[in-house]
Amino acid sequence: MRSVLETVEKVLDHDVSILILGESGSGKDYLAEAIHACSPRRDGPFVHIDCPTIPADLFESELFGYEKGTFTDAQSRKIGKLEGARGGTVYFDDVSALTIPLQAKLLRAIQEKSFNRLGGHEAVPFDARLLSSSSTDAESMRRDLYYRINVVTVRMPSLRERPEDVPLLAKQFAGRIQIAADAMRILTSYPWPGNVRELSNAIERALLVGDGQSISAASIPLKPEELVKAAYHGQWTLEELEASYIRQILQETRSNYSKAAEILGINRKTLLEKRRKYGLE
Repeated sequence: MRSVLETVEKVLDHDVSILILGESGSGKDYLAEAIHACSPRRDGPFVHIDCPTIPADLFESELFGYEKGTFTDAQSRKIGKLEGARGGTVYFDDVSALTIPLQAKLLRAIQEKSFNRLGGHEAVPFDARLLSSSSTDAESMRRDLYYRINVVTVRMPSLRERPEDVPLLAKQFAGRIQIAADAMRILTSYPWPGNVRELSNAIERALLVGDGQSISAASIPLKPEELVKAAYHGQWTLEELEASYIRQILQETRSNYSKAAEILGINRKTLLEKRRKYGLE
């Protein structure tokens, strides 16, 4: 994390595009917000665009806005997200989820530093710092767009790559509530497939089921403790451990994917991808 912050610090005052790579739940969104908050554009807006959640047929109108009368429901002009980010920062969360045609339209706006609202003919300046993130290495993206958004690359390490951060983060999430030594041992031995988001959710649930005085081992909602011990001794691979944990959560939630994703600390799309990867039903 020191290396990540040192890299970011070097480019804060330079209006270059930054691509943040990292697993789901590793803190990409928090880093993007921190970059904006510490940059010369801090007084401008921070516009977060969650690419996978915006339907493809609505993305252009969300991004560029539209003029009154462009279509039936366009009863007034709408300012798009790019225009709304003027003077600040626009953050494309999971940018690799965009379709290739949408990537081409975004690329044009970035290259020309302007765009037209749908139904409009007046060029609207694009004046915002560009941040993007992806949970993959963005191999599926257009190469020309990839190079535009990837002037500087920052990779957020997974939580299992920095286990020494687990106690610090756990204490931060727990606030004034103490974490018992046996509970902390469980937390530090767990591989956290959902990364920081999963740790945060685990502490939150522990606070809800605990006595309000401290967090004990019994209140830590990580049932596969035996699997963690087995993994530690090399009897399980990380993928086997993750598959077993996801399978158990799906069973407990009766395959309610939204609830299971919340418990796991990942989004529903990631859960479905992992379910297919491990052949879970």
